[in-house]
Amino acid sequence: MLDHKEKRNNINNEKTFLQIMLAYESLHKTVSVALIVMLCTIISYLYLSSTNKIGEIYQNETKATVVELKKVFLKSTIDNLIQELEEDRTIQTEHYRNVIDRRYDIFKTKSFKDDNFVSEIITDLGLASENNNMSQKWTVFIWRDDNTVLYDSTNLFNKNIPSTIENIKPLLSHYRIFHYGDKACIFGISKNYIDSEIKEAAARKIKKLKFENDSYIWVNEILNYNGGENYAIRRIHPNLPDTEGMYLSTDMKDIKGNFPYLIELEGVKKDGELFFNYYFKELNSDNISEKLTYAKLYDEYDWIIAMGVQNNEIDKYIAKTNEEFKSISFSNSLKFLSLLLAMVLLFIMIILLIEQWRLKHSKKLLVTELQFDALTNAKSRRFGNEYLEKMFNEFQSNTLKPDIAIMLFDIDNFKSINDCYGHCVGDLVLKEFVPAVYKTIRNSDELFRWGGDEFIGVFYGTNKENAFTLAEKILETLSSLKLEIDSELIRLSISIGVSHFQDDDQSFTDALKRADKAMYMSKAEGGNTVKQL
Repeated sequence: MLDHKEKRNNINNEKTFLQIMLAYESLHKTVSVALIVMLCTIISYLYLSSTNKIGEIYQNETKATVVELKKVFLKSTIDNLIQELEEDRTIQTEHYRNVIDRRYDIFKTKSFKDDNFVSEIITDLGLASENNNMSQKWTVFIWRDDNTVLYDSTNLFNKNIPSTIENIKPLLSHYRIFHYGDKACIFGISKNYIDSEIKEAAARKIKKLKFENDSYIWVNEILNYNGGENYAIRRIHPNLPDTEGMYLSTDMKDIKGNFPYLIELEGVKKDGELFFNYYFKELNSDNISEKLTYAKLYDEYDWIIAMGVQNNEIDKYIAKTNEEFKSISFSNSLKFLSLLLAMVLLFIMIILLIEQWRLKHSKKLLVTELQFDALTNAKSRRFGNEYLEKMFNEFQSNTLKPDIAIMLFDIDNFKSINDCYGHCVGDLVLKEFVPAVYKTIRNSDELFRWGGDEFIGVFYGTNKENAFTLAEKILETLSSLKLEIDSELIRLSISIGVSHFQDDDQSFTDALKRADKAMYMSKAEGGNTVKQL
């Protein structure tokens, strides 16, 4: 039996052991909690750091993608405009060639009175009227075989009729020489007159163009390729219309001390085109911000045609995507901290995959936006050029030479619709036109908005006979469309030009030119018809 002292010692030992055990459990809990807190803190720090890094990468990648797509948009827009200018020049030149030839045919069959030969010529050409425009339009030089000048609208006579005629010829887009008895006449329409018409039409077109984010196109005409004071003149500028006609200097600076006009001039002289940044006033605002600009030289007119987008618009888009990213990251962080340690690492991997997919998806959406026309939902001209190039390459490489039909559609009297009812109704016509065509053609066929009221259809495996039948079917479908505007019915009609790829074509543009010519033949007959070349 234990004595009192021994019993007391045992009790003290038990109490000490219990205290040690309690202290150990407390320490274990504390250490465990501390380890868990520390581990969660470390993992959270690693997670948040990786999320921020992903955010930076996502933001940088998104910005790089947006900037690249903006560059593609700017360049393709300017290239399309220049292509339209070239097409307009070709059309106008051909038109006036026909005018001159028709007038020549009239003169050949006409009987002139000797005394009235000169007066009848200038009267027929409209030079006898008070219309100064006709004197700018027509160039006429009439002489007699005895070296006598009877009429000279050019004031180029230099005492030698043959050399005078040779001096006149280069000034004309097209000319005819007409002989009648002992008299002769050279007449034609000057290149300067045609160019002035094209420039005026281009200015009107550019000023009417509307783009997202207040983008616009402007034109400067180079007067001196060496630069310096008055090296260029501002021809078209929707942002600063009051400054049109103002002379420019390569010594001009922006608010950051850059020389944008010098950079632009040197760039187009070297490569014909360039991208560059400078600071300029925003449209409809007095704010000045950095601007990404694309400029291209159109050397036929010595025009620098440019278009830009304010970088703060890009920054706004990036900020929006960044806010979306932060919102998603915060939500994911809350979920992440509520999970077990083992699930944390897995969740990070999932987030990484999600963000990678979002980045890829965002890029895909941005690219897709450029493939479709926003107004009509037809394919865009940029995508159309790529598709036509692809089809032409397939045509060339295929020994069987598949039938590939090209149709050019132009809505008849579209300008009159815009003028009478407004551009909103014009836009409605374009929107109704596209689904009507889609209902008529096959799913494998393609329809592109080429510009304004012009559309191009590409029909693989469609021969000339079937293409003509299809075009007539499209005409019939559109003729049945009726748009009621303010209790007034608007009936649609179109002119269609049809062509096919041919063995001797050098590019798809050859087929387009034939389709364009056929379409204008349709227009010449009053529209609502099909012509095929």
